Amino acid sequence: MEDDTSGRRRGGREQTTEAILDAAEQLFSERGFTAVTVRDIAAEAGVSHALVHRYLGSKEQVYGATLRRHETAIRDAAPDADDLPTATSLMLREALQAQQRYLRLVTHSALHGLPYSRTSGRFVASERLVELAEQAAAAEGDARDPDALDPRFVIASLVAMLLGWSAAREWLLPATGIGTMDDEEFLAAFERVLLDLERLYLPALGDPADT
Repeated sequence: MEDDTSGRRRGGREQTTEAILDAAEQLFSERGFTAVTVRDIAAEAGVSHALVHRYLGSKEQVYGATLRRHETAIRDAAPDADDLPTATSLMLREALQAQQRYLRLVTHSALHGLPYSRTSGRFVASERLVELAEQAAAAEGDARDPDALDPRFVIASLVAMLLGWSAAREWLLPATGIGTMDDEEFLAAFERVLLDLERLYLPALGDPADT
């Protein structure tokens, strides 16, 4: 049986690790991967940089661990959704309402040239959306247009829009003269655009009026 001392030690390590990851998430989402050092993370977390290395490893390993903390959150917003439009709506709302830091981390990775394989190596939400998009495309059977877009490209384009908006929304809205749009208006409009694009390029989903 574990004694109290070892239990407290383990609990202390877990709490310290969470504090380090909280600090890393904040700094990486604000500055990006390249502009943050392990010493920066340690200072923000109130620990030594040696302890960061000891508990989590290199900066790259810290970054990967930071991404993995939330990699399933967007996917888990639609655990039972078995159609693409519903899953897209639920995941979109989770992403923009609760996972902005995670989206900024992913966006910083792309903008600063950090290869996908060197981050967490997964974007779980997109994996599920691809699965549903491929099912929708398969439902068309022989009626599918041979020149139709690969459903994976459709999802990649939608994810690119999501990441782009998460990174540049505060610039894009005033730049296009809609800076007074509130959060719910923005979310409803963006959701409509994504769903209309899905139906346009994956006809098996049907017309919006049918849903």
